[in-house]
Amino acid sequence: MRLLVRYYAVLREITGVSEEEIEVEGCSVKARDLIARVLARHPEVSDFVSRGMVLVVYGGKLIRDLSEDLDLCSSHSTVDLVPPSSGGGCYSSMIHIGRSIDPESFLRELIEHVDSEVGAAVVYFGIVKGQVGPRKVEELVYEHHEETRRILEKIAHDASVKDGIKYVLIQHSIGSFKPGDIVFSVGILGTGRKNTIETLKEVVERVKHEALIWKIEKRDDGIFWVVGDGERIPKHAASIQQSTKHK
Repeated sequence: MRLLVRYYAVLREITGVSEEEIEVEGCSVKARDLIARVLARHPEVSDFVSRGMVLVVYGGKLIRDLSEDLDLCSSHSTVDLVPPSSGGGCYSSMIHIGRSIDPESFLRELIEHVDSEVGAAVVYFGIVKGQVGPRKVEELVYEHHEETRRILEKIAHDASVKDGIKYVLIQHSIGSFKPGDIVFSVGILGTGRKNTIETLKEVVERVKHEALIWKIEKRDDGIFWVVGDGERIPKHAASIQQSTKHK
């Protein structure tokens, strides 16, 4: 099949093209093999490739593991090749649809970015609570807006260019989850503890207030929309209000 490859920023200037089609066999190609095919066409980018400055964006996310297979037939047929963002910061944001966050994988990805300048690593895990006051929580259902991915990426980028911040990792789950599931995580690497901890706090609050993610809380006393800073609106009351409005 034919895969559309798009080039951005300095890579567009070096290759002299903004996009081109590349023939691939079957329904998948490894990210590193795709870069190798591009390099065969454009040897002028070899220096960028050798320094790890050719990044792959596929399906709305940055592919950091170049051994990952890009599933072409069941998903997208366009791949973006981009240089690292300006500002020097490094970051990653991701939405998990229908699955909770694996803390081991999250921490492994964070630690992979530790270098000689990193002096602090701080992590936040948001966990589905099983109790709200005297009430038992049975399930949380998260919904999100189509712009949520872009907003999370913007929050991660803004934090990554702060003084002393080396890497920012944000992940959030969407779907139905049970108490004990990890559904929101933030990891920050920085040169010192003060700026790293402060940046973690800022990122968590920005995601909570800006990311356009909502949740329905199913409890032993009913089902509630959770909005704002923890305000709970009975789901049936919202439905009744909407029904009355249209009468």
